[in-house]
Amino acid sequence: MIRIATLNDLADILSIEKKVFKHPWSKEQLSQELSSQPVAENHVMIAKGNMIGYIFSHVVDSDAQILNIAIDIPFQHKGYGEQLLSYFLDQFNGDSSIHLEVRKSNFPAINLYLKFWFHETGTRKGYYSDGEDAIIMQRNSLIHGLV
Repeated sequence: MIRIATLNDLADILSIEKKVFKHPWSKEQLSQELSSQPVAENHVMIAKGNMIGYIFSHVVDSDAQILNIAIDIPFQHKGYGEQLLSYFLDQFNGDSSIHLEVRKSNFPAINLYLKFWFHETGTRKGYYSDGEDAIIMQRNSLIHGLV
């Protein structure tokens, strides 16, 4: 099941965030993102009564920016990331454009995005706090006949 994320989900999201990412978002950053921002589109994935993942994004008209997506470690490589991303992308059609940044070293995520017709549009040098570059990726629905 996938549903809208709320502030009540903060503890579970923070737990997954700390397990999955070497440089996790802080509790304050997550809380701010879960607060009532009009452009925020945040969802959590639940399996067998437990949160196993989430996706944070900002959506304005037909443009979206994926800010963060994570699947808890025991549930990785089982198709849940694909399900969550597919659910998110299904909200868009027509001439939508979806953007994201991903660590240059995050090959599993890059491969997932390529599978969903994202393509590399550039690089942000030293984007992350540890100096690692970010790959900028984009997906345009019309380009891929997904209207």
